Amino acid sequence: MATLRERQRERRHSAIMDAAWELASEKGFEETSVEEIAERAEVGPATVYAYFGSKNELLAALFIRFVEQEADDAEIVLQNPPDELVAGMTALFMTYLEGMVRRCTPRLRTDVYALSVTKRFDYGRYTYELKRRFLDQSLSLATHYKARGQIREDVSAEEASAVCLSASVFPIVTFALGLGIDIDTAHSMLQRYLTLTVAGIGRQDSEHNET
Repeated sequence: MATLRERQRERRHSAIMDAAWELASEKGFEETSVEEIAERAEVGPATVYAYFGSKNELLAALFIRFVEQEADDAEIVLQNPPDELVAGMTALFMTYLEGMVRRCTPRLRTDVYALSVTKRFDYGRYTYELKRRFLDQSLSLATHYKARGQIREDVSAEEASAVCLSASVFPIVTFALGLGIDIDTAHSMLQRYLTLTVAGIGRQDSEHNET
């Protein structure tokens, strides 16, 4: 059982992160100062630095929490995948987009995506390992459909996962950066691109009937 001091420390940690997220949602990461975060969290600036060391470390922690929430949400798709490959991959990637809508203002969506590709903090330690979970989720889904016979014999689950992820990049990035599409358009693009992709990796009817 956590001690009173440990619980207080966790509450301060959460309050700082929540305050930083709220302020970044309102005005962006770059324009948000540590002093403003401390004031919103009702702690001193020194406390923010004591918990996170620097503003970069705080941003990294926010990014980690966001990605973990996105990946946690997507687990429901893996637990009960739709019957068809295109529907399953669309559902998986739409979970990420819908999480952006729920958690991020348009300004913050842009900042979060920028963080995902920046070298502002240790790329290898933070972003790559976090993105591995998205890759693993896509692979898990591809493995499921491979076992159901929905992917050609000469295409591995890893290859199917990779091309489906590639097909999702443009609509996800276009939406995240606010480049003129809404969530419904992003959904339509995802479904269309994945349909075209699966036409290249899915089993042909004659091949399926032979088995």
